[in-house]
Amino acid sequence: MTGMAVAFTVLFPILLAGVLAGVDRRFPDAARIINLTGTVLLFAVTLILLISPVGNTPVVIELGNWPAPFGIVWVFDRLSGLMLLLTSSVALMALLYAIKTEEDKRGPHFHALFQAQLFGLNGAFLTGDLFNLFVFLEVLLLASYGLLLHGGGKFRTRGGLHYVIINLVGSTLFLFAVGTLYGVMGTLNIADLALKLPDVPADRVPLVVTAFFLLFTVFLIKAAAFPLYLWLPGAYAFAPVPIAALFAIMTKVGLYSILRLIRLFSPTITSDRSTAAI
Repeated sequence: MTGMAVAFTVLFPILLAGVLAGVDRRFPDAARIINLTGTVLLFAVTLILLISPVGNTPVVIELGNWPAPFGIVWVFDRLSGLMLLLTSSVALMALLYAIKTEEDKRGPHFHALFQAQLFGLNGAFLTGDLFNLFVFLEVLLLASYGLLLHGGGKFRTRGGLHYVIINLVGSTLFLFAVGTLYGVMGTLNIADLALKLPDVPADRVPLVVTAFFLLFTVFLIKAAAFPLYLWLPGAYAFAPVPIAALFAIMTKVGLYSILRLIRLFSPTITSDRSTAAI
């Protein structure tokens, strides 16, 4: 049951986004009700998961029963659970604000894009695989592009252009990094990488270090950390208020990813590799 509840936090938003894509324009009031009900349910499930004892030890979910590192793996623990709860609670407040101010009616497909972004955020917090982290990041970025431009206008378009260009650069660097890591290590599963890093041949250590440097750069861009924050002022200034609230969670994906990488990998990339430990 725990595995189903964790999977629900990722699969439910994307299914709901598909439903809302067909309802949003024809029945806007029904789309509001569906989105609000779904977001409340998502909040309730994440709250139950976090306060239950299941987070005391990590819960690993292997989709399709394919074992790691070959299959898609999601990992739920206290940190990821806290991020899921933070995402759903902020999303609920943002959605209530958007409905009250009728921000959701200023352009098409607001509710579908809203749930698609929740899918990307929740997936990024749960994934145990770098390539799937890339996929979830791209989904949430695509949804955020649409939400940022929701309602149109010159200033939103200008802010959105900077946002798109800088994040496309980050996505390109991400692909270079994961391609390099896979070429050297033969895996992108985070736990499997941590096990294999101490045994990397000395002549390939520079490639691994370069790949991790690129990953940290990408995550700093996503987190809008100095000096890689240039996309943030325009995006926050011109985005609708409820979307700016979701952007505040989106930047935390970068910080969360950095924390995961530091904890798993920094002890293994040292000058004295013979004493490295995970």
